[in-house]
Amino acid sequence: MAWFAKRKIKVANGLLGIETSPEGIALARVLREPGQPPRLLECQFHEATSVEQPALLKRLVNELGFAGMPVNLLLHPATYQMLLLDSPDVPATELRDAMRWRVKELISEPLENVVVDAFNLPEDAYRGRSRMAYCAVLNKARMHALGAMCNEAGLRLGSIDVTEMAFRNLGVLAGSEGMSLALLRLRSSEGLIAVQHGADLYMARRIEQGLDQADPEFSAMTLEIQRSLDYYESQLGKGYINRLLLLPMKRNGAAALQALSNGLAVKLQALDLRELFPGQASAELSEQEQAYCMGAVGAALRQEVG
Repeated sequence: MAWFAKRKIKVANGLLGIETSPEGIALARVLREPGQPPRLLECQFHEATSVEQPALLKRLVNELGFAGMPVNLLLHPATYQMLLLDSPDVPATELRDAMRWRVKELISEPLENVVVDAFNLPEDAYRGRSRMAYCAVLNKARMHALGAMCNEAGLRLGSIDVTEMAFRNLGVLAGSEGMSLALLRLRSSEGLIAVQHGADLYMARRIEQGLDQADPEFSAMTLEIQRSLDYYESQLGKGYINRLLLLPMKRNGAAALQALSNGLAVKLQALDLRELFPGQASAELSEQEQAYCMGAVGAALRQEVG
């Protein structure tokens, strides 16, 4: 089991992306065929408590005929820590072990109780001043519980992923080749903005303002988002952000899009699964349903990365 698997997963019938959250389970299946754009064959969300989710997943696998399929399991953002740290001068194969010791003083749990993975930012990030890496930290018992849930459901767990990388996958499909593209997600208590150039992730920052704290004009949230965009343009050395995409929201989507569009220096556009996958499993999904499924779709879009 690996967080950011470097091997290509064989997916003759597609790859399943699954995200568990306090509200339920989202499931998506994406099929890739040579010379064709990826196809979204399944996309659904089911409400369930954490206690109910193992039985629900097992039932869904049986009903949908997914037994034995490979899975990229996406962690809910509340279940892991993501840290941006100086990257040690070690080969890529040794980065995980090297970063494990660097996070020791930055986490509240004993090191033996967590699993750690890491990936370097591109060499030209921060204008070459210093090499940086993102480091993800997950409780080991939680990882084993998630693995057991997949195994008991009859699935083949190929990798465990984080939201930042799932969003990167969505950005690639949305057209990040040759440009700086940002994805923005807003939730009740917080948000996330991720910026990439092509397939390379350059920045992922949490937005402290959530929808529950937003004023009617979204002014404080707009300022925080603009500061993140300015930071990317001034510090990371890749120039202006060409596109900013707002992911579907569970509520207040139209109001947020209008208010933020009025205050941001870059044009804000809504990202719609129905446009990414025209005429496919997303055709009948409402914006709220898309909001619940977006992470799972990003996970199912995973490809070989190294």
